[in-house]
Amino acid sequence: MKLQHLFTINLFIAVFFGLSCSLFPVWVGQLYGLVPDAGAIWTTRLVGGSILGYATLMWFGRQAASIEARRAIALALLIQDAIGFVASMELQLGGEVNSFGWSSPILYGLLAFGYAYFLFIKPGHS
Repeated sequence: MKLQHLFTINLFIAVFFGLSCSLFPVWVGQLYGLVPDAGAIWTTRLVGGSILGYATLMWFGRQAASIEARRAIALALLIQDAIGFVASMELQLGGEVNSFGWSSPILYGLLAFGYAYFLFIKPGHS
């Protein structure tokens, strides 16, 4: 597997979640067993927009000829996924969301591991 493949996989995940959060924030909250108020709906839409912004990085990262550019994008995504993992674990372990909530730390953790792999373990496969 190459970093470009990870960008492509992550791109599909990001587009799905970014559009879902942006367009259907109440539904997304309900999936996790939450009853979102106006602030949560607003925040979910902002998060959706940020996820779509990261999807743009993944799109261009797939096609970038520069190894340095791909590595910079991978580092940004590693940071985002590592923070997402920690925040999702905190929420899940706090009992704030239902069992569907485990999907978030699992996805964030796998993506963070993937980017760490390409940045630190096999940097030649970037």
